[in-house]
Amino acid sequence: MTEMKAGMIVHVELTSSNLPATRKFLEGVFGWKFKKAEMEMDAGMEYWTWEAPAGPAGGLTNPQEGMSPSTLNYVLVESVEAAVKKIKAHGGKIMMDKTEIPTVGWFAIYEIPGGVHQAIFQALKPM
Repeated sequence: MTEMKAGMIVHVELTSSNLPATRKFLEGVFGWKFKKAEMEMDAGMEYWTWEAPAGPAGGLTNPQEGMSPSTLNYVLVESVEAAVKKIKAHGGKIMMDKTEIPTVGWFAIYEIPGGVHQAIFQALKPM
């Protein structure tokens, strides 16, 4: 497996309005393996992790209220705070401030000039 380095896409989150159909499709077409997340979620939120044969891995959940189904790439950074400063300095817009994922790390969501949304991710333990 490739060594994890800052700047790599390390997690791909898919949001779907029909989780069972999306899982069945991706399992059948690509052989992805899904596992229901055991971490505590907000009421009504269902989260599945998935692994693809060649990586990266990711998650599958429902879109947040008012959002459409989409794909969100998580880019590994050494520090969310430092990356947020760089994002802002280069014309990016922070859509969701630094948020903790208990026992995993932190993330923030940003918008790139042109409207693309991505996330940055800082692991609790060095990857």
